[in-house]
Amino acid sequence: MMDARTASPVSDTLLRRLAGFTEACRHRPLTAAETDAMVTRLIDAMACAAIATGGEDFARLKATFVDERQPCTVIGGGRASLEHAAFLNSFLIRQQDWNDTYIGRNGGHPSDLIGGVLAAGEYTGKSGAEILRAIAIGQHVMLDLCDTGEVLARGWDPSTYLGIASAVGAGVLLDLSEAQLAQAISMTVVSGNILMGRTGKVSSWKGLSSAVAVRNSLFYGLLAKNGLTAPDPVFEGPFGFTRHVSGDLDLELDPQRDRTGDTHLKLYPAVYHAQGPIEAALKIHRRMNETFGEKLPAIESAHLDIYEFALRYAADTPDKWVPENVETADHSLPFLTAHSLIAGEYGPGSIARTLRDPAVRALAQKVSVSASPSFSKVWPEHTGSRLTVTAAGKTFSEEIDVIIGHPKRPMSRDTVLEKFLACASLKTDLATAQRWAEQLTDFPRLASISRALAGS
Repeated sequence: MMDARTASPVSDTLLRRLAGFTEACRHRPLTAAETDAMVTRLIDAMACAAIATGGEDFARLKATFVDERQPCTVIGGGRASLEHAAFLNSFLIRQQDWNDTYIGRNGGHPSDLIGGVLAAGEYTGKSGAEILRAIAIGQHVMLDLCDTGEVLARGWDPSTYLGIASAVGAGVLLDLSEAQLAQAISMTVVSGNILMGRTGKVSSWKGLSSAVAVRNSLFYGLLAKNGLTAPDPVFEGPFGFTRHVSGDLDLELDPQRDRTGDTHLKLYPAVYHAQGPIEAALKIHRRMNETFGEKLPAIESAHLDIYEFALRYAADTPDKWVPENVETADHSLPFLTAHSLIAGEYGPGSIARTLRDPAVRALAQKVSVSASPSFSKVWPEHTGSRLTVTAAGKTFSEEIDVIIGHPKRPMSRDTVLEKFLACASLKTDLATAQRWAEQLTDFPRLASISRALAGS
């Protein structure tokens, strides 16, 4: 059998470029600004994971996959094998739909890969600085992939791209050679194409698809490390990825480009496209309080104008007006708007509390949504939305040009730390949550990351 470490260079052009790009980046330390951006994103991802540790789905998964004899720490405590830790960590980061987003030609959630990179880094005894660099490399590949091809338009989930990016980030920490990394990427490409099965009525798969992609990429990395080889070509040729999955891929892959600050963070635990409408609805709620006092009149109508892409994923089917589970509700523009108008707040657990609320469900039926040509024209550089509400003969309107968390309106480190403490404090006491936050802030200087993962 040909050994992957010493195999001849692969013939596939893009496969060679991805492996070469990774090799060019893996020995270059992050700058201070790049480190700061990646620490902020790590803290944000860990906030999402911390709150998800209390969920029912995670309890089921933990009962099956956690084994204290295994080498890797699961976020929040417990141990598992490398692949299962990668799976569980990534599930925790994604499950609340509160982690980052990137919108290019295709969308995705780059920080989904952090769970696998953390597992790989602990497994191989890497430092915090080495792990942050690997996360940055994987994120760079994910963003470049999202900027090209037609994966979403062809019906494939963004986790298809995520698996490739995860193979890169984790491969760096598994000490794969350039030749081995090409094999791990190829195994991911040939087998990791995930259908877009999380629109309409949304299921648990929303939080699982990324975790499965990440887990598989770690497994393929171990196969490549042990000399197993993969198809070549895999992107090119009559049976290749670009012909059947993505369409043409024109990746930039510039190792000198800083992409650490290009992802979009979320202030609210809901689909990215609802961030502006939630902010607008909360502002209108406050204005109605000022106008009418605490006893608000019934809302007669609510209309949301937003960019066209948002309708495809958050107002695409009748289920979004009558969601039957939290997974659908937190991807529903009408329901999230109705909740925020009535409750005047939106945070962890909000949807679970009002999912069956008759007043919220009735108002959701009154929320109309339409695509605005002007907002659509400037999206995604701007994330415009306008909410117009009528009540007791008065009209209230709020327009959001750029959402909080967009690179044009970034979330500060302090805001991200507040998010982390709010989430971690639901899992543990405030003093422990604060110590956990300090460990994560100090992540670039950690020789071992185990305690920063466990939160102990």
